[in-house]
Amino acid sequence: MSVAVDQLRALITVAQSGSFSRAAELLGQTPSYVSRKVSGLEQQLGIRLFTRTTRKLSLTPEGSEVLGKALEAMRIIDDIGDNALHGQREPQGKLKVDAASPFLQQCIIPNIAGYQQAYPKVEIELTSFDRVVDLVENQIDIAFRIGELRDSSLHYKLIGRSRLQILASPAYLEKYGKPETPEALNQHKCLGFSQPLSLNKWPVKVAANKDGLVITPVLTASSGSALRQLALEGVGVVCLAGFMTYDDIISGRLVPLLGDYVLERYQVINAVFYRDYQSSMKLNSFIDFISQSIAGRLE
Repeated sequence: MSVAVDQLRALITVAQSGSFSRAAELLGQTPSYVSRKVSGLEQQLGIRLFTRTTRKLSLTPEGSEVLGKALEAMRIIDDIGDNALHGQREPQGKLKVDAASPFLQQCIIPNIAGYQQAYPKVEIELTSFDRVVDLVENQIDIAFRIGELRDSSLHYKLIGRSRLQILASPAYLEKYGKPETPEALNQHKCLGFSQPLSLNKWPVKVAANKDGLVITPVLTASSGSALRQLALEGVGVVCLAGFMTYDDIISGRLVPLLGDYVLERYQVINAVFYRDYQSSMKLNSFIDFISQSIAGRLE
């Protein structure tokens, strides 16, 4: 049995667009052409890929499984074209990159111009889902993830680790004073995460618990970027990773607190992807470029 590339492309486009007519527009074909390709694939595989009603088109469980494999196959095919077209040996083609907004804003966006200058034939698309998403389903080539990895099926490359620090702005400290001990944080305006709550256990030595202090935030936010901005505005004290506050500390906009009371706790940063790291020149070049560009921000 031989599955054709145009059948896979039709399947992917229908699944992503939600209709045969819209898929036909995107592919520059007729709806009957797209329908024939999908029907032919169903007959070859001996399964139904879509459930069709007058109002809705949805993938069957078998269709979802085939779609995942089709996406991976098309990525590999596209990558072969990117790297081998006309014998050219430089990174080229589309590259979709996802990262949490703090990492995207502080570590990736400032280095995009440099990457594009070095590799002008690579077309970058940036996304920030701010949650762990399926790379194949969302057609993401690389995702930069903060923290321990849970999906062991993915390939990954360790970028580095970033130490957690307790910080406040000079304006806040001038108004409320500097906490000299971890216990003194209870008298300050601590800013925390609305989720996950585990991030509100700060890495400081306290008599009751030498593993850290669970703070009671006066204000919470769902992202590190929001907490960083609140701290810069003098709203309160935060606990954030150095990769997003490096420039603020160097410039004096944020001041590290509690000195030797702060435990050595780090957030691990990995680049994850669903293909072998060495098989894609564009993927390889981007990960290496970002890794080298932000090395000074990490410990």
